This record gives sequence, structure tokens and C-alpha cells, in this order.
Amino acid sequence: MEALAQGRPVIATAVAGIPELVDGECGWLVPAGSEDALVEAMTDALRCSAEDLAKKGAVGRGRVMEMHCSITNAKELLELIAEPL
Repeated sequence: MEALAQGRPVIATAVAGIPELVDGECGWLVPAGSEDALVEAMTDALRCSAEDLAKKGAVGRGRVMEMHCSITNAKELLELIAEPL
């Protein structure tokens, strides 16, 4: 999420909630444990034009800005922490 917020496309493993944020429009999503898929994603990223990398980065940044507000997240965490047991 931090890399996407900086406008950088990512190569990520499809575990937990990552597929909710990462797909082919903003990076490369590889199945967990698949060395072949990781090599393919890395090769694709290296061959990707600067223009296409910038487009992917912009999509990723837009998603993070839309889906993850740090102020809202901080308020929610504070409420959870301050909640009596």
C-alpha cells in the first residue's frame, strides 16, 4: 500500500487482502509460492515502458487515496484501543 501511495506499481503476492487493492491495472499479482509467476511478473515489470509504469502507478495511488484514508483509519484504531475490555 505504501508503494502504491507513492505512485509506484507493485509486484505482490495474492494473500490476505492484497488482491482487494492490487491487480494488473496497478501492478502484478502472483500466486503465493509460484516462482514461475514471480519471474514472469518481474520480467514484465522490467520490460514495461516508463509510460506504462507511470499509468499503473497512478491507478494504484488513486486506489489507495480512495480506499484508505489515514485520518479515518487512525480514528477507527483509536476507538478500538480506547474501547473498554
